[in-house]
Amino acid sequence: MFWEGGFVAFRQSRVLVLAAACVCNALVGSLYMWSIFNLPLQAERGWAPGGIALAYSLYLVSECVASIVCGRLQASVSPRARAYFGGLFLSVGWFCGGIAPSLPIMYVTFSLIGGIGSGFLYNTAMTIATDWYPDRRGFATGWCTGCTGLSPLLFAPLGNALIESMGVDWAFKISALLFLAATLGFAWLLRRPPAPGAAASGGGAGSGVADAAASAASQPSAVGRPLDMPPSRMMRTPEFYSLWLVYVVGATSGMMLIGHASGIGQQLVSMTVAQGALMVGVLAVANFAGRLLFGALSDRFGRYPVLAFTLATTAVLMIACFAHATTFPLFTAVLFATGLCFGGIMSIVPALTGDLFGLAHYGQNYALVFSGYTCASLIGPMLGALVLEQTGAYTAAFPIAGALSVAGVGLVVLTRLLAQRRGRAA
Repeated sequence: MFWEGGFVAFRQSRVLVLAAACVCNALVGSLYMWSIFNLPLQAERGWAPGGIALAYSLYLVSECVASIVCGRLQASVSPRARAYFGGLFLSVGWFCGGIAPSLPIMYVTFSLIGGIGSGFLYNTAMTIATDWYPDRRGFATGWCTGCTGLSPLLFAPLGNALIESMGVDWAFKISALLFLAATLGFAWLLRRPPAPGAAASGGGAGSGVADAAASAASQPSAVGRPLDMPPSRMMRTPEFYSLWLVYVVGATSGMMLIGHASGIGQQLVSMTVAQGALMVGVLAVANFAGRLLFGALSDRFGRYPVLAFTLATTAVLMIACFAHATTFPLFTAVLFATGLCFGGIMSIVPALTGDLFGLAHYGQNYALVFSGYTCASLIGPMLGALVLEQTGAYTAAFPIAGALSVAGVGLVVLTRLLAQRRGRAA
C-alpha cells in the first residue's frame, strides 16, 4: 500500500529532510533583516540606537547558548520535537517584539526567547542534515548554511513592505505568524535516519542512507576516520581551539561586510542608497553560492585545502583590492568574490567539525565551535563601526580584516598538523 510503502519512503527521503532543514535555517536567517527595523524602532518607540543594537547582540548570545543546550538534547529528544520547540520560541519572541513597551522587555522577549528558538532550529537542522548525508557533509552543510545566508533576499523586502504598509509593530507580529506556519509545515519532515540494520532489512530510501554511511566509513577522506568525541573530550584537544579561532578570524571579514556593505559602497564608489541596498542582495547571493560551491569542493578536494584557499583569497581581496575598487562594476565584483569566500568558510567549518570529532555528539560539538561565529558576529560589525568612527572612513578596516584572514590560513595549517598527530588527518 502507498501509505505503508510509498509514503514511508517519501518521508524517509533524505532530499526532503534536507529541504526541511534548509527551511528551518532560512528562518534562522530572519535576523539578517534586523537592520531595517532600526530606524522605525527609533522613530516609533523613541529608543536609542545603542539600546536597539544591544537587542541584536543579546539575540546572538542567546542563540549561541541555546544551540549548545539543544546539542545536549540530541540523543534524548527527537529532531522534530526540538524543531517545533525552536519554531515556537522563535515565533513568540518575534511576536513579543511587536508589543514590547520598553527595551528591557524587548531584551527578555525578543532577544532571549527569540534567540533560544533560533538556536534550537539551527542546531537541529545542521545536526539532522549531517546525519542523513554522512558521505557528503560539505554538500549538506553548504545547503543548510546557504539558505541562512540567502534568507535576506526574502525577509528584507518582506519586512520592509510590512513596515511601510502596517508599521513596525505589525511587521514583528506578522513575521512571527509566518515563522510559526513554516515550522508547522516543514518540521514534521525532520527525523533521524534509520539504523543501518533496520534500513538494510526494510530497503527503500532509508537503506540509501545506510549505504552512504557505510561508504563514507570505508573510504579514506581528507581527514581520515573521525573519532566520536563527547564535548568534554573534544575541549581537551588543541585542534578544537584552533578550529574555533579559524571560525572567529574567518567569519569576521564577512560579518563586517554584512553589517556595512551599503555604507562601504556609498563611501568608496559614491553609490546611491538604492545601489547600496542592492549590494546587500549581491552579498547574500554570493554568500549562498559560496556555501554550496565550496562545501561541495571540500567533499571533493578536502576540507583543509579548500578552507585555506578561501581564507587566503579573502586576505588578498581585503588587503589589495577593496581600497582600489572605486568603480561600481569593480566594487561589485570584489564584494561578490569576498561573499563567495565567506560562504565557503561558513559551510566548511561545520563539515570539518564532524570530520574531526565524529557525528555521535555533533550537535553539542558544533554548537561549541559555532560560538566562534557568534564572536565574529559581534567583532566584525564593531570593527567596521569603530574604524569609521575614529577615521571617518572604512579604508583602515580592510587591512585589519585581511591580516585576520592571513592568521586564519596559519590556523588551518595548525589544525591539520594537530589532527595528523592524533591520527585524524591523511
